[in-house]
Amino acid sequence: MPTLRIPTLAGVSIRATGRSSVSSDRRGTVVSYTGRLILNGREVLSPEQVRADWAARGETALREADRTEHSDPAGHAWAKGVCAAYATAVQILDAWFGKFAAEGLPLTDIVAGIKVARSAMFEQAGDVDDLGRLTISAATSTLLMLAGGLAVTASYEWEVSR
Repeated sequence: MPTLRIPTLAGVSIRATGRSSVSSDRRGTVVSYTGRLILNGREVLSPEQVRADWAARGETALREADRTEHSDPAGHAWAKGVCAAYATAVQILDAWFGKFAAEGLPLTDIVAGIKVARSAMFEQAGDVDDLGRLTISAATSTLLMLAGGLAVTASYEWEVSR
């Protein structure tokens, strides 16, 4: 069950689906939930939910790339780029879950790592054809979108549920 700590409830609207509990202590308000969390009208995903969402979307992109391989070269190139972006982002986030979170590395540094991966894709592009540029464009724009979404998650304090 994801658990989020909010320093203050001043001006914060909280809605959670599934089972949820809200408690307060001297450090703020703790919200635990089993479904989705909506803060001030915007869905906020826990790091675990982000990882599951990215993995599912990456699998969908892979299926789309397979489906379009022989029928739509541009669609295939785009789907390959999107798939590569999700795979890259999931690996970076998995590294955080596996080692770096326990060592105290903030999730905001993972956001920066995804942006660095995006820059590296541009630098390594080299001499590619139009479809290669389309793949790189899809990958880099997707990575930028993923970093932005993860930045929202990283702006909150998440706790390990007990």
